[in-house]
Amino acid sequence: MSLGQLSLLGFACGVLLLGGFALIWRGWRPGEENPARRPSALRARMEQVRASMPDAWARRYRWIALGAGIATVVVWVATGRPVHGLIAGAVVLGFPWIWHPASTSDRQIERLEGLAEWLQQLVSVHEAGTSLEQAIRASAARAPLAVREPVRLLSARLRTGVSPAQAYTAFGEELRDGDSDNVVLLFLSHIKDRGDGLGFALSEMSELTGARARALRTVDADRAKVRTQTRWVGIISLILASVFVFNPDYGAPFWTAGGQLFLIVCAGVFVAALVLLRVIASAPPTPRLLVSRKAES
Repeated sequence: MSLGQLSLLGFACGVLLLGGFALIWRGWRPGEENPARRPSALRARMEQVRASMPDAWARRYRWIALGAGIATVVVWVATGRPVHGLIAGAVVLGFPWIWHPASTSDRQIERLEGLAEWLQQLVSVHEAGTSLEQAIRASAARAPLAVREPVRLLSARLRTGVSPAQAYTAFGEELRDGDSDNVVLLFLSHIKDRGDGLGFALSEMSELTGARARALRTVDADRAKVRTQTRWVGIISLILASVFVFNPDYGAPFWTAGGQLFLIVCAGVFVAALVLLRVIASAPPTPRLLVSRKAES
């Protein structure tokens, strides 16, 4: 690899590395948020990616990202090849998804179970003589953990004067699945027709949501074999790739300029294959019933 080619490739990888560290810093020092405002499209997408990780890993995602940055620098310096460093960082960053290929399904089921439990809490509070909005605010602090943050934001919007229709719609945008849209549609219909049957409707919706969660658990158990295969295919492939790429006796062709570009292509194909296996191992989200709206500025 010539000096000019190495410099150009190193500059491109350095820009990506600096961008990654900037995102890490942004995650550690988040700006002040207005709970009455919907999250931006980028923020919502990042939250979806984080939600696809197991809880224990999601709580430490900043440390994982920091470890990925350190791995990138260390391997880059040790090998003198920027693509080797970027791939090492990507492996660290993506390891939670490789080791837990079905966490999206687990999170979806837990959220449905939490939603069903929260609806039962609303029934109990509403039957004490409170309105739906008052019941939501009263239940925010003790909502199930799987839905506590969306419920807290919903309560904050109602408390700060956002109209119930906008608050309920934003609640649906955060959960982003058809089962949650059923709950949102129930809330929206109550705005127009504040009848006496809200408690019964909430109870029935809780039962339907709980039944949906139980059905997903049954289907998820059938995918256990695919999940196990996905995990070990990813790990074994990474071990074999490390032997061939980082061992000078086998990986010499990857140390040239063309080899570095070819290595990026191979890494992209590998990631695409893992994503496909993850999709097969995960339950697809229920189709949305509400039209998605752009986040408010």
